[in-house]
Amino acid sequence: MAEIPVRTPSYEGLNLNLTAAAASDTAKCGPGYRLLVNNGSGSSMTVTIAVPGNTSYGVAAPDKVFTIPAGQLWEIPLLDVYRDPADRLAHLTWSSTTTVTRIVVKR
Repeated sequence: MAEIPVRTPSYEGLNLNLTAAAASDTAKCGPGYRLLVNNGSGSSMTVTIAVPGNTSYGVAAPDKVFTIPAGQLWEIPLLDVYRDPADRLAHLTWSSTTTVTRIVVKR
């Protein structure tokens, strides 16, 4: 597992140095955390964020899947509900990591 580094903008600005996605990325999550994903591929790909726990009616909470079209940069909020109680991080799975870069920013 690779924890994605968090960058926090200042009044001076911020260099968004996106780095290559890894098979089993993790990220801090909660208010203000955002995942930026750049899909440099020629086809769409998905990033799945595991949602731990169960729903109010006792079945596993469904994971959240985002489809990122080819050549697009997306910003995805990293919500509290994605926090795994074991390590307090969100767990991400990519359908492809080829030409996919990412970074976490906190505002």
